[in-house]
Amino acid sequence: MTALRAGVALSCATIALGALGAAGGAGAAAASTAGGPAAAAPPGGPAPEWIVEGPGDQNALAAIQGLDPALAQKYFDNDRSYILAGDAQPTEPPADEVPPGWPAVPAQHYTSFGPCPANSGGVPQPGCASFSGDIGSGALTGSGIRAVMYDDENWTKTPNAEKTGVCSYMTQFAQLAHANQLMSIMAPDQNLASPGVITSFEGGESTDWQSYLRLGLANCAAASGTDLYHIMSQPFETPWCGGQGAACEGSEADYTDFVTQAALQAKAVNPNIGLTAGLSTSPRYNVTPQAMYQDSLDVSRLVPGVWLNVAGTPANPATAVQYLEMRSGLLPLYPGDDGALSRAFPTAAQPASMSLATAGAQSTFVSSQTDPAGTVIPAGSYTFEPWTDSGSGSATVSVEVGYCTPPGCTDRAPIIGAGAWPSTVPAGDPGVVSSFTTRTPTTLPPGGPYSIYVTVHVDSPGPVSLLSGTGSDSTNVAVPRPSSEPATPRTSVVFAQPGMGSGTGPPAGPSARRFSLARPGNTVTFSTGPVLRPGTVVPAGPWEFQYWTDGTGGPATLGLQAGYCSQGCTERYPIVGSSAGWQATVAAGAEGAADPGGAFTTTSPTQLPASGGPYRLYWTVTVESPGAFNLLYDSAGAPTSLATPLVLPSGG
Repeated sequence: MTALRAGVALSCATIALGALGAAGGAGAAAASTAGGPAAAAPPGGPAPEWIVEGPGDQNALAAIQGLDPALAQKYFDNDRSYILAGDAQPTEPPADEVPPGWPAVPAQHYTSFGPCPANSGGVPQPGCASFSGDIGSGALTGSGIRAVMYDDENWTKTPNAEKTGVCSYMTQFAQLAHANQLMSIMAPDQNLASPGVITSFEGGESTDWQSYLRLGLANCAAASGTDLYHIMSQPFETPWCGGQGAACEGSEADYTDFVTQAALQAKAVNPNIGLTAGLSTSPRYNVTPQAMYQDSLDVSRLVPGVWLNVAGTPANPATAVQYLEMRSGLLPLYPGDDGALSRAFPTAAQPASMSLATAGAQSTFVSSQTDPAGTVIPAGSYTFEPWTDSGSGSATVSVEVGYCTPPGCTDRAPIIGAGAWPSTVPAGDPGVVSSFTTRTPTTLPPGGPYSIYVTVHVDSPGPVSLLSGTGSDSTNVAVPRPSSEPATPRTSVVFAQPGMGSGTGPPAGPSARRFSLARPGNTVTFSTGPVLRPGTVVPAGPWEFQYWTDGTGGPATLGLQAGYCSQGCTERYPIVGSSAGWQATVAAGAEGAADPGGAFTTTSPTQLPASGGPYRLYWTVTVESPGAFNLLYDSAGAPTSLATPLVLPSGG
């Protein structure tokens, strides 16, 4: 990986960043004066918390509104939400899809800067939208659009020249947007780093996101002058789960590693750039609300914004609703066919069925996971999200929620009593939410531990059945998150910090520390605090070294190893040892580089000993081939880091 400042230009040249062709250049020249006077600077605007497709597009916003309009308004009715048109199919002419009265930012999606590529019949590729074309034709004038997204991907909707010249075209896109008083959003896809597009996998790389970081595409996005950079952490073209392709939302470590390091690369160029990361409910990614929530929690310190993509067949907007409920401090609980009430997203192939045809019938579900005495269940909203079969008519049920002592659960103490929370459920209900709000918290009394129970009472019968227990028919009740189950971010990225230590939070100091790379054999070891319990599992997977350096010469070759140690870290147990041959060739003046040699993949998990501990993670850097410059660390501007497979508690 080349250095960033000499780096952005040099690395961009390395991946064949060409100028516009004759047609594209002419279109850009004509477009630069269309739509109003040129602006020397972007119009500005708030950093995004959300990007979501508008009602006229993939219907993400409309789908969420259809299930829980109050939740949709809570999250998207503000000036930090960008309502995107034209993602699934181009919206022509471009249209403002923000609901009336909302202060959200209307945005338009583009797959091409210049003219759209033609198919074999000479017709522009379906789904392609040309930004310079819309500027040149005046289609954006008077549309109300305030932000434009450049979604450059390895697909037929983006010209080949723009795929291989991604950095150059991002710069031209941002410049044309600003010249026409528009905010710009850069969203280069991971699949541009797929073998055969602009690069091939190199040593240590096995996924698109690793080569994406090596190529510095996040650097280029930020260096384009864009206002916002979207990290395409949800896949579109390549399935990530099931051991294929790049990272996936089901792989928490890979998601965290990629988003964190891409964000750090971008912030090295522009500390104030707006950042979002992608989450998708598409069933081809096999994602759950819990995975989406944990992913966004893990990266929220650096990337607070989310593009919430509700796509696929079925699109699963209920998954998005449950994710937003978790963002609101709720804990979804899923009833099963065995009377269990699970905190885990259900995976059964066939749903369980509870008939609502008999007045007075009821079913009780009890959680196997318990909470200790003293646990506080906060006051607030409880939600009921029913799924029903295709029966006919509707039924009225009431939902009772409380706590009891397992396993018999005969001593039930209701928080919401029987009959207090009625809900009408029609046939074919796809998860339309009803809610109940409590005014006072509930503290679990001495004794325990306690289970949460949910009882569904049939008040007014109907020829319809309640479905539960599968991911696609996931009837659930969400309760305010108990105090014994705090929502905590987990990270697989550790940063070199003072005293030759390392931490999980990005350093905030203004001045970087230096480790000289000028002497062969020079070595330094960083270790975390004693945070790993006995029995902790370090999964198999990628380890990635991301570095900052000073100077103008180079390179240097570093030997890397990582493992765990006990309290004093005098006895070290390598997971990736010195004999593994893990090296990184680092360049002078690099800011956020991820050298291909800096990636190493283990093939088997490591479980820390059950006795002893607590343990630390450590990593050691040794100079093998010297260079007259320094490794920088311990500052916000030079957060040298190591991304590890996510560390999970034993049995977690």
